[in-house]
Amino acid sequence: MSKYLYDIFYTRFGWIGVLNSFNGLRFCVLKKTAVQAFAALKAESMGFCLAPSTETHVKVTLQNYMAGIEDNVRSITIDPAAKSTFYLSAWEACRNIPLGETRSYAWVANEIGRPKSHRAIGRAMACNPILIVIPCHRVIRSDGAPGGYSGGGPEVKNILLDLETEIKSNNRSSSLSQH
Repeated sequence: MSKYLYDIFYTRFGWIGVLNSFNGLRFCVLKKTAVQAFAALKAESMGFCLAPSTETHVKVTLQNYMAGIEDNVRSITIDPAAKSTFYLSAWEACRNIPLGETRSYAWVANEIGRPKSHRAIGRAMACNPILIVIPCHRVIRSDGAPGGYSGGGPEVKNILLDLETEIKSNNRSSSLSQH
């Protein structure tokens, strides 16, 4: 039987649950309680053995991000279970959106060479298994409205965008104090 390694930890915005395969981060969820996070991990890992993780890079990187210290989530190796290469392309384009910035669903569609597929991009973002690390919270509607967010609705999407503004501000402050 295949095995996933899991971890659950608290942040100021809730509980993060992660599943790691031997190839990278497979699943990441943000929930209000540890019980909800573990339930999401169990549901995602059906048919797999779950074992506690001793891996620290993912945990420390996500804790630093959620604490507003730094954005180093791009350094996390991912192993998403995708329904299609379309989803993988959409998620990779999403990972290339800079910290604290947003792009429209139409922008992502254009970026992957499928300009008429903005609705399908919305579906790909809704199916994102690795929230935060694949930052679908940075993808918004063309009219500037946040749109949906499978990680807790538009409120959580806005919290994460505000957090990224804080990280950028902290990075700017620390680089100014070094000069």
